[in-house]
Order: sequence, then structure tokens, then C-alpha cells
Amino acid sequence: MRIPLTACMSGIAIASGLVAPAATASTTQGISMWPGSVCQLSIPTTNTGVRPKATGFRNESTTTSNFVICPIPNAVGISNDNSTAGVLRLYSMDGASHSVSCTAVSGWDQADMHYSTKTFAVSSADPSYGYTAQWTAADFGGTNGDPIPGSIGFSVTCNLPPQVAIAHAAGVFAYEIGS
Repeated sequence: MRIPLTACMSGIAIASGLVAPAATASTTQGISMWPGSVCQLSIPTTNTGVRPKATGFRNESTTTSNFVICPIPNAVGISNDNSTAGVLRLYSMDGASHSVSCTAVSGWDQADMHYSTKTFAVSSADPSYGYTAQWTAADFGGTNGDPIPGSIGFSVTCNLPPQVAIAHAAGVFAYEIGS
């Protein structure tokens, strides 16, 4: 009986422990950030004090709230469940505390959308950085640290009160960097 040479060599390598274990890829955390000026009115109108500026998407009105929608960026669209967190940085323009209600939506398929609504107290307690509004997989029924289902299509809609601005929107994701 003749045994092919490749089969013999494979058997010898396995028996002698010469075969290296399967390589596993290491991952690192990345952040993709866009300025607040990427946000837009969810119901466009010309009669509003809400506008994009270099310092963010600002509600300069002193009396009227407006609904604003912001895409959450995804730098490496390698899978449908890509982001581990979606973030908005909000700040008070007048130094007062404001209640901001936002709904995050994750997913592309209308039959499989995931929603999470939160309300935040935005104040001038940290004027340098503002308030970080964050959504993770735990907000969509998963486990914190896991990817958010459908997060390659992720956005947040907020009822932006007067004198509140969105400084930036960010997506947090893990990506492979080799072994």
C-alpha cells in the first residue's frame, strides 16, 4: 500500500507537535467621529433657529425645540453588526440644564429595526466636552461590549431643546489588527 508523501508529512508534523496552533487575530478599538454639522432637521423648515455651524449642530432658538437626526459613522463596514457603541456629544449653549430625549435606531431592514430611547440632562457642568449620550448593545437587548445588531445602519433622532447643540457623532467599533 502506498501512502502519499503529503499525508505522511502531515501525520509526522501533527504527531511531533510541529504544527503551529491556528492563528487568532487581535483586535483593537477604533472611533469614527463626525462633526455635529452632519446632523440635519428631521422635518426641514426655513423657520427655525437650528443650523449647522463649525461648533456643531446648534439650536440657537430661545423658545422652540426641533427634531434633529444624526447618522452614527461607521469607518469599517465589514459586517452588519459593526459598532459596539454609538455616541452623541451634546452641550448647553446658555449654561442652563436641559432635558434631551433621543431615540437610536439600528438596522437596515424595516422588519429588523432596533430602537432605544433615552433622556439625558445636558448642562454646563463640563463645558469643555459637554455631555456624552451613548448607546451600546445593552440598550438593544444585548450585552454591553458586544456589537450592536444592525449597527452598520445607525442613527439617532433627538428632540433638541432651545440652546442645546450637538458637537459631534461617533461610532465605536472593534477591528482586527493581526495576530
